[in-house]
Amino acid sequence: MCYNRDDSKEKWTIMMYMRDFDLMVTYAYALRSSNELTSENIDEILLRMEEEGIYRPRNGGSTFTGQFKSIQIAWYMFGYYNNSRRKDEQKKMVFSPLGNLLLDNVKDREKVAKIFTTMLFGNGFRQPFSRMDARFNIYAYRLIFKLLRDPRLNGKLYNDEVFYYAMFIKTIDENQYEELVHDILAFRNVSPYEKLRLFKEHERVIGLACHEWRYATGMLESAGIVNVRNDNDHRVIGELTYGNVSKATGKPNAVRRYTEDYIVLRDSLEQYVDVLLDNYRYYEKPFPEDELTTRFNSSIVVDMYSFYPPELLREIGEDTEEDQAISMMLSVARDVFYYSHEETNTGEQFERALTAAFNLFEDVEAERIGGAGNADAECIYYPEELPPKKFDVEAKSTSRKLLQINSRRLKTHRLMIGSKYTMIVTPNFSIGVLKDIAGENSVIIKAATLANYLYQYIVKNGRELSYAKLDKIVEANLGKDITDNVNDYVYSNFGHAATDLSAR
Repeated sequence: MCYNRDDSKEKWTIMMYMRDFDLMVTYAYALRSSNELTSENIDEILLRMEEEGIYRPRNGGSTFTGQFKSIQIAWYMFGYYNNSRRKDEQKKMVFSPLGNLLLDNVKDREKVAKIFTTMLFGNGFRQPFSRMDARFNIYAYRLIFKLLRDPRLNGKLYNDEVFYYAMFIKTIDENQYEELVHDILAFRNVSPYEKLRLFKEHERVIGLACHEWRYATGMLESAGIVNVRNDNDHRVIGELTYGNVSKATGKPNAVRRYTEDYIVLRDSLEQYVDVLLDNYRYYEKPFPEDELTTRFNSSIVVDMYSFYPPELLREIGEDTEEDQAISMMLSVARDVFYYSHEETNTGEQFERALTAAFNLFEDVEAERIGGAGNADAECIYYPEELPPKKFDVEAKSTSRKLLQINSRRLKTHRLMIGSKYTMIVTPNFSIGVLKDIAGENSVIIKAATLANYLYQYIVKNGRELSYAKLDKIVEANLGKDITDNVNDYVYSNFGHAATDLSAR
């Protein structure tokens, strides 16, 4: 197993604006509860949250402490914003399904711990909101949880095993995992002072890794996921220096003490983490190989933040009785994303999920047809004060990219049923598909984007779901991919102004 410790770019990058989970959740909740979080309205929002029992200030008053950085809550999967927006375009945070679920259950610490654990399971490195390069393609926190549940490691993971080994792993498979466990077990036989000597060989890199992982464990502990322990009364083994070189001293200007701390998973989470590890493997790769070198466009980000596993909903006993209709609509939106992947459905399930999704629109009637020579779903849109319009939907589930479209067959379907256009829904597609539909009365959209549009619309507007906006987007972009157009609409209409705030 190769661990390149020569440069800080060779390790994971972990966000370090704050290490207090409750403070991070407070900012996320305040942002969601306001159209814009500003220095002027933060005290008012926090006071209201304190009265509701959501915010509990440590110093006895509703004071805004520390620093709010929207990138922190984006990094931890509460939501996302358009990282490639124009300079004159306002930054807006769109909350993810799991982010909203956590904030909706913020008073229930047990549920919050399980939801946040699930968010970490969906956090793929390289991360859209941190500076890791294309060589990183790993679910880092899944690996951490896998190590914590490995009986050979006795349920504990020393911090130095993470910042000296795990944080330098860019991809992993089952054989490499076995090598990692072997290295960790051997490392446990090395004296702490010999370890410190090894750390000193790459001190500036290891010191920074130690510092970042300390922030990560602080976040995990304050979220109720792990306990941080030390069997030697927090004995200080030595110090690691890192950071920029001071002009005054000629030495790095940051110091981190090295102690023998380790983490253990909370007992209440062990069974649930095992369920997640069984269904979402540590060796899965977040991104297909052909997307590793691409920039994080909006559709890739939406895919990543659409992680919403049914195992979690069963685990926390999500109550759908309060508003059964809204919960049903949200469930349909989840199904569109879930069944779009070939390995999770028979094809027919995706067709049924899409039919149900278009029937969510109050001004659309959708019917699943399917079968050879037919469209997968036929829909009639009833715009206000205009004649009805018929369109059809093609469900293309796939485990990889959709490679081609038979435009002649789609045109035959449209002529046969009198359809104005075809909407093709698929998890991902190659550039060749765009050539296939160019100049045709067809559009294509990624399943995660359609599901996210439905989800965000329902969360904001409830049952009043109209197809009018989607129809306008389709009509203006026939023969094209409408994924980015729909994502832009979500940013503009369902996002929260995420102005970063400085301490005051």
